[in-house]
Order: sequence, then C-alpha cells, then structure tokens
Amino acid sequence: MSSGVQEFVNQYRNENGRRDPFDDCLMRAGGVASWGYDDGNSEFLSTALAEAMRLAMARHGVMSAADLRVDFARDEISRWLDMDPIPGSAAWPAPVGEFAESWRRLFLECSPEDVRLHLRRAESVLAEFTGEVKLRHPETVANFGTSTKEFVNPVTGVKFYGIA
Repeated sequence: MSSGVQEFVNQYRNENGRRDPFDDCLMRAGGVASWGYDDGNSEFLSTALAEAMRLAMARHGVMSAADLRVDFARDEISRWLDMDPIPGSAAWPAPVGEFAESWRRLFLECSPEDVRLHLRRAESVLAEFTGEVKLRHPETVANFGTSTKEFVNPVTGVKFYGIA
C-alpha cells in the first residue's frame, strides 16, 4: 500500500484538474465533523476524517469522494494505526493541495499520542455515522455521496457539505 498512496494521488490529480484528493475529501469530511462535533477540535476531526477518506480511496481505487463507502474510511483508520507509519514519509505522503496545511498541523505538529487520539475519534464518528446513514437511507449503500449533501449559504454564497 505504501507506494500506492502516492500513485493514487498522482492519478487522481491527473484526472481531476490537478486537485488533491485530500482537498476534495475535506469538504465532505466537514459535513460529517459538524454532525459528530468534537468539543472544540473540529478542525482536527475534519482533517482526520478527510485523511481516512483519502487513504481509503487509495486502497480501493475510488476516484470520487462521493463514491467512497463510509465503512471503507472507518476501517482504514485501524489499518494505518496498526501499521504505525510515519506521516509525511514515502509510505504516508502528505497532501499538496490547498488545504494541506491542516494536514500538517495535525499529522506533523501534534504529538503521536494526539494524532492517535484524533484518528480514533474520527473512527468512532465514522462508526456512528455509518449507523445513522443506514437509518436515514436503508435502501442504499452508505457512501459519502448518499450521506452528505452540498448546501449553499444564501447570504454569502459559500458552498459547504452537511448530512443528507
């Protein structure tokens, strides 16, 4: 899987106008984080969720955050914590997109214990979210496309994601 993340990122960027998959995941992760708010750590929760999504997309070859199954992202956190790779290494490359700074704040500036804490919190939120999505949409597979929805602030025109 190690070189697979960077290969996936390169392919994703080539197919998506040079956008980084982390950036695309972070928008939807923000919607999930707002649902599973984490006592003042919403940026780290969103970042951990987006990273779980990015790594799961790489593992499963999913080229759209909307098509990624929620349980794939949830399960990816345990895999990476069990492997204990070093964030920013060749095995776990940092994103390079517009929102890469939030990734660096969590994965490079926090202690390893804090990184694990935030990843475990994200895993817990995704587990709860999977159940919630099944209740709301029992007829569909719980993916980020069916479980999140784009909204537009009527005053500012800013787009954001929330729970569908």
